[in-house]
Parts: sequence; structure tokens; C-alpha cells
Amino acid sequence: MSKVYIARCETYEYEWVEEAIREAIEALGGMGHFVQRGQRVLLKPNLLRSSTPDEAIITHPMVVRAMVTLVQEVGAQAVIGDSPGPPYGVAGMRSLYEKAGLMAVAEDTGAELIFSSPPVQLPNPSGELVKMIDAMEVVTQVDSIISLPKLKTHGLTGFTGATKNLFGLVPGLVKMGYHAKLQTAEQFSEMLIDLLQFHKPVLTVMDAIVGMEGNGPSGGDPRPLGYLLVGEDGIALDLVATSMVGIAAEDVAPLRVAMQRGLCTGDAGDVDVLGVSLDEAFVPDFRPHEAVASADRATMPTLVRRFLARQLVTSPRVGPKCVGCGTCVETCPTGAATMDGKRATIDLSECIRCYCCHEMCPENAIVLKRSLIGSLIGRL
Repeated sequence: MSKVYIARCETYEYEWVEEAIREAIEALGGMGHFVQRGQRVLLKPNLLRSSTPDEAIITHPMVVRAMVTLVQEVGAQAVIGDSPGPPYGVAGMRSLYEKAGLMAVAEDTGAELIFSSPPVQLPNPSGELVKMIDAMEVVTQVDSIISLPKLKTHGLTGFTGATKNLFGLVPGLVKMGYHAKLQTAEQFSEMLIDLLQFHKPVLTVMDAIVGMEGNGPSGGDPRPLGYLLVGEDGIALDLVATSMVGIAAEDVAPLRVAMQRGLCTGDAGDVDVLGVSLDEAFVPDFRPHEAVASADRATMPTLVRRFLARQLVTSPRVGPKCVGCGTCVETCPTGAATMDGKRATIDLSECIRCYCCHEMCPENAIVLKRSLIGSLIGRL
């Protein structure tokens, strides 16, 4: 039975964060159980795009700092790295790390920051969908990975946590190719599970002190939750996290795939939850993403199901906040987003509803809306 520890932590004050994570890891066997002296360990936070910690889009730097401390205490070297969606050069990554508070973490602790990591392709013969993994070269230069996701909703997969966080190891714009090829939530999630099983993080620490509800992973609303979740099994941790905020496993595409593969039952009761109980940690009014539509899985004729799914699933529209920066154009995998003068426009006939434009827009100018029919159905 997989173990997940729920630690109460209602503030990002460093002492409280470190104490909570230390408590959880000690209960799971201690850091020496996961990391050995002399190893080089990649700490992989969620750095979706350039943003500040208080926006609740990225893993908070105090969570990263605490993990650096614990890794260094056992005599291992901490390396911090991620590959956000838009193309960031060395200068761009430096600016992103500064804004995220991670430059200060590195300067204070001596942890290494990854500013540039060339893409490599790695064979994955055991993958059920992806037989060749595109990854940052740094994954071949470390002994282990510790994943540091943020608890957030997500338009395509329903939820982004331990499983989705590993997609950040796919280099920059290579992600666009994955979105273009794997256009359904199910296909995309098959790839995510393959990535998780390939990279095999030795430990996952989820920042749920402040999560994001509504239209995450970047355009939703920060939601104070007051917890850190820690475990070895990312799928079990996501199952506990979604249960904690009242999102059914069936509404989270990666968990559906994991259930189909026999990697979990879909029932958080089958996970050994330590620390705070799930009943005590439960958030009854957490708002899921609007794009999560149960019609996609309904037992009805295929044509009807597809029609209802298309109507109920939200589409990205360019809102009044657009400043014409072009980020949506750079990150759109199908070319649906283009510039019309100084303003972006989206061709919905070419849009695959991957929501990359919504995730990456630095102005939160891409809004998600249902069709008129979908809006009427949603009120029923």
C-alpha cells in the first residue's frame, strides 16, 4: 500500500515549511531512505511561466529551499531545474528564477540552477505509448529526481500535480509537438504516465499551502489550503490530493489512465494516508476547472458524446487584456493562434483545446468560454 503524508502548514514562513516537510519525510523513513551522500539530485518545481510566488502559479520558493536543505543535510548536491513552455534563453531563465524567488534560494544555499539544458532523446522500451522520451539533458546527469509540484486545476487533464509536473522535463517548445500529436486528454495522459514511470522521482512533495482553483493552472484563483503532501508514488499522491479537494478520480485524465493500467484503484481509501486524515483535510467547496466535462465519458452514442463534449468543453478566446505580446502564437502547437495587427486571434476550427495559450499568457488575457449551447446545457 502506497503511503502519502499530509502535513499541516498554513504559512510560507520558512521555519514552518521546513518543519512540516521534515516531519513528513521522517515518517516515510527519513531523507537517507531516498537520497544518499554524494548523489546529485534534481529538484523539479512547477515553473509554468514567469510569475511571482504569490500568484500561486509556481511552486513556492520556501518549499524548494526546504528541500535543498534536507538534500544537503545527507551530503547530496541539490540541482534546481525546469523547462517552462515558452522559449527561455539563459537571460530569460535568470529573470524567471529571480521573479520566482529561486535565485535567492540558490545564492543562500549553494544549490545549482539549470539555466540551459540541451534536449536529448532517451529510449523507453517499456512505455505503452511513448517509446522515445524527449528530455532535458540534465536528467542524464543526476542520480535521482525529486518532484515539487503545485496543487492546481488544469483545463486539459482536470488537475495538475505530481504526474503532470514531469511534463516540465520535456524541453521548451518540444512540448508543442506533444500537444499537436496527442490531442485528446486520454492520449496526452497516456504520455504523462509513461513519463512518470520513466523518470521515477524518488520522492514527491506537493505545495498545497496555497493551491489554485477554477481555471488553472495559471488563470485560476489562489486558494489557501494549508497543507503539504509528501509521498514516493506520484499517482497515489495525486489520488489523495484530488480526493482532498473533492475532484473525482474519474474527472482527472491521468488518474483514469492509471486506473486502466492497474496502477491505482481510483479510491484514495486504498492509500495509506499518514499525518492529517483525509476527512480532516477535505475542502468541500473547492472549484474545479470549467473545462472538465463529464459528457466526454458518458455512456451514449459516440457521435452524441463527441458533440456534447465539444459543446461543454470551453474554448480559448482573446479577452480585452491582450497586449499583443505574441506568447500565445509562440506556444500554440497547431497555429490556431495568430496575430491580427497588435492583437492575438484564435481560429477555433484549428484549436485542439490544449489550453497552452491560456496557461502561458503573461497577461491572463486568454479567457475560456463555452459555446451558447454548452452554456445552456451547463445550467441544466
